Amino acid sequence: MTPETLTLLQTFIKAISSASDLSWVKAKFDEFLLKTDPQDALFVAGAFALANPFYLPTMEAQSAERLKIGFSEFAATILRAKLTASRAHQTNILVACSPKSASTFISGSLRRSLNLPDAKLMAPSLHAQTIYSMGITLREQETDELALIQHGTNGIGYVAQHHVRCTPYLCRQLDLYKIRPIVTYRNVFDSIRSLDDMILSQRMKQDVDRPVEQVYFADSLPLKYPDLDEETRLGMLVERYGAWYLHFYLSWKRCEAMGLVKPFWISYERDFLGDKEVLARRLAAFLGEDIVSGDTLATCFSDMDSAKKERLNKGVAGRGSQMPDSIRARVLAAFEPYFDEADFSEIL
Repeated sequence: MTPETLTLLQTFIKAISSASDLSWVKAKFDEFLLKTDPQDALFVAGAFALANPFYLPTMEAQSAERLKIGFSEFAATILRAKLTASRAHQTNILVACSPKSASTFISGSLRRSLNLPDAKLMAPSLHAQTIYSMGITLREQETDELALIQHGTNGIGYVAQHHVRCTPYLCRQLDLYKIRPIVTYRNVFDSIRSLDDMILSQRMKQDVDRPVEQVYFADSLPLKYPDLDEETRLGMLVERYGAWYLHFYLSWKRCEAMGLVKPFWISYERDFLGDKEVLARRLAAFLGEDIVSGDTLATCFSDMDSAKKERLNKGVAGRGSQMPDSIRARVLAAFEPYFDEADFSEIL
């Protein structure tokens, strides 16, 4: 395949793969494939299948039979792929984040500082937006083995940002694929208040004529959410996210105490709202000064224009202090059974 054809293919994939109409995507991919040089057809079809997780080329049964692989070939191919990913010399970073903890800004700063692409590790895809357009938003953001292999062999590395709790299984994946974890967290009451602001803002920007199911699968909250009183809205968020905040923080702390993982912790209040230059230099030391300098990170962290583009809300602490007593009580009730097992003072 010529460099010009490869560039055309990459441009075409980026323009087409993220469309939510799977039938339209399939038709466009098949149309492109029919015009492809036969010797490049398998590569192009494979690229399309990675670009959109639900695409398979239209072909006759005999052609599909010729491409069929057995278990032994499958096992050998996966082994080779895992070996390649586990030994690749590239910088892989996972920002494991509590919602509204400045993780989008931190991830963006890391990408700009290291000149690395975004990656979504929940499903294989060449472009992050594709898996969201396919309706993945409400799924737990657990890592997918094929996505880890795919992005782990891109030759340069990546910065992934996930709302993901820690498990011994995830720790072993991080170790196997040489992924450096950064954990961002924030006061739970402030987070819930900020989350409410974000959802209200998003609902105002969204097309009111969108199908009901699209609104639901974006945030799982009722259509009338913006019309509810504040206490009702916050109560719904506590119901949906309260236990998640608890187990996010506790799971990373427990896996760290077990010696399974050594994450770099970023507190929204102490680190992000504190001295960003100090944070930048600590983070550069964690990643390695041969990978990124503290000066470069500090410059990115001071770029507030980018912060506004990356959904940084008010950028203050203490917003949850005026939360209704009934809501605070519901949050504390979720945490109370665990008070003798962990110190939650940083997030409560």
